[in-house]
Amino acid sequence: MKFLVGLNISLVSCLAMFPNVVKAEQILLLNLQYKSDETTTRQIQFYGNDIDPNSTSVDDSFSLKIDGKSIEAPEELYKRLDRLRRTFSYDSLSGGIEEPSESTIRCNLGGSAEGMILEARYLTYKTPELVIVDDEMRPVLGLAENCLFTELYTPVNSNAREDARGVLEILNTLGLLDD
Repeated sequence: MKFLVGLNISLVSCLAMFPNVVKAEQILLLNLQYKSDETTTRQIQFYGNDIDPNSTSVDDSFSLKIDGKSIEAPEELYKRLDRLRRTFSYDSLSGGIEEPSESTIRCNLGGSAEGMILEARYLTYKTPELVIVDDEMRPVLGLAENCLFTELYTPVNSNAREDARGVLEILNTLGLLDD
């Protein structure tokens, strides 16, 4: 009987720790893709253990990968990326994300369409409780490197647009340093 009671107590304490284990799991938050036509030629990924950019805790952890290889960065840089993604991670601050439009202007340049696409974990909140009810990776900013690239996503809100551009530049610079 003492064995069963001890086993039961161990099981309960393991289950009590389970939410912390789940929170420790790294989730993809930002993904910068370098594109050549339809091919992704390089990826820089930012991971964290909390999808909500409006919350912070002492247990927050972050990591970066370039083409699947983990790289180290200062903790302050991780926190800055997490803060910046707030303005373009959901509709009430981003104003929504403009999709690429069908352009009638044609580019006569030959070769591959070259550009970058920043994807973010995009959140849907239930109001008035402000509870996250859905999340998905979604393109939020597209930057053309030549006139053939047409995947030009952008946040509607100007602050969100600037913050998304800042994240793209930080991740792009980290990618250049890794070369």
